[in-house]
Amino acid sequence: MRKGLATIAILLISITMLIGCGKTDPVQEDLINYINNQMPTLLELQDKVSKEYEVSVEKNVDDAAGAVKLKDVIIPASNELLTKAKAIIPATEEVRKVHSEYIEVITQQDESFKLLLQVFEAGKNNDLTLMDTLNEKLKNISEKPNNYSTDLEALKKEHKVEDAK
Repeated sequence: MRKGLATIAILLISITMLIGCGKTDPVQEDLINYINNQMPTLLELQDKVSKEYEVSVEKNVDDAAGAVKLKDVIIPASNELLTKAKAIIPATEEVRKVHSEYIEVITQQDESFKLLLQVFEAGKNNDLTLMDTLNEKLKNISEKPNNYSTDLEALKKEHKVEDAK
C-alpha cells in the first residue's frame, strides 16, 4: 500500500514539474507570430513604397512627373501599407506597443508623401511653410524607425526571440 502511494506521489510530482516546465511565454509567442506571419507582408509593401520613392529621387524627376508618381503609385501603395498595418492587432500589450510605433512611422511617412505632392503641385508658387512642415516630418521619420527597431530588438531579447537564420 505504501509502495503504491509513493508511486502515485512521484507520478504527481513528475506531472506537476512537467506542466510547470511546459509553460509558455505569451509575449514570446505573439512576437514570433508578429515577426514571422504579420510583418512580412508589411515589409514587402514598405519595400515597394521605398523603392518607388527612391527611383523618383534618383532620377531627379521634375515636379509634374513627381506629382504623377506620387498620385498614381507611391501614395496608393503607402495607403495600402497603412491600412494593412492598422488591421494587425497583436495579442499582447508589449507587441501592440511596438507595432503602434511602426504605425506611427508609416503614418508620418504617408503624410509626408501627401505634403510632397502638395509641394510638387504648387510648383514655383510653393509656400515656404509647407516646405518647413515637410522637412520637420522628414526629420521625425528619420528618428522614429530607430525607436521602433530598438524597442523591437529589446523585446526580442527580453523574450528570447532570435532572428531566423
